[in-house]
Amino acid sequence: MARKIKTEKAKKKTFVKVVVILLVLVLLGVGGFFGYKHFFGEKKTAQENKVVDEIKEFEYTLRERDSKYFKSEYAELKKILTAKEIDRKAYATQLAKMFIIDLYTMNTKVNKYDIGGIQFVYPEKKEMHSQKVIDTIYQTMLDDTYGDRKQELPEVKEVKVISTEETKFKYNKQELDAYLVKMEISYVKDLKYDTQASVIVIRENFDKEATDNDKLCVADFQPTLNPKY
Repeated sequence: MARKIKTEKAKKKTFVKVVVILLVLVLLGVGGFFGYKHFFGEKKTAQENKVVDEIKEFEYTLRERDSKYFKSEYAELKKILTAKEIDRKAYATQLAKMFIIDLYTMNTKVNKYDIGGIQFVYPEKKEMHSQKVIDTIYQTMLDDTYGDRKQELPEVKEVKVISTEETKFKYNKQELDAYLVKMEISYVKDLKYDTQASVIVIRENFDKEATDNDKLCVADFQPTLNPKY
């Protein structure tokens, strides 16, 4: 009887050992698989977004990922800024138009921190503007660092300028000369984003004497044709 009990105990120990060995082998196999994937598997390469053109005097750039529509409007801006005499109203209108195109063409952006149109914004307002966009328009945008984003995002098809008028804009208790540009926005596919915009454009160096070659920038925008200023 004692011998039988010992035999059963031995069988149980052997069974336990076999189970432990199998578990160890499984864990080693899983660890080896993921280790191989980590060290020898296909490496993801972050996408680049190189500058392909620059209007140096005004510090405006064109990048690889920019949409065809933005690229065509950039060419128009370049014509305006390289003319013998710069048409200030045309400049302000084109700047506002490109700002809106780039802001709402979200499918070309790497992530929600890649703010469209930021290069056109008045320097002291860039941080506040970026945070507002991140918290609202770009809030749900997924990352596309490696080009594997599976998310439908808007692309601007056309921006129709309704009007450009000279106006006054109050900034830091100063009343500045400005342009108010009103536009309507249409998209390649309607994903229920804003279809109207009003943009305020001012001289970047408004505290200095005005010249014909002054750089302009966006001081404010509202997604409506009836802004409150």
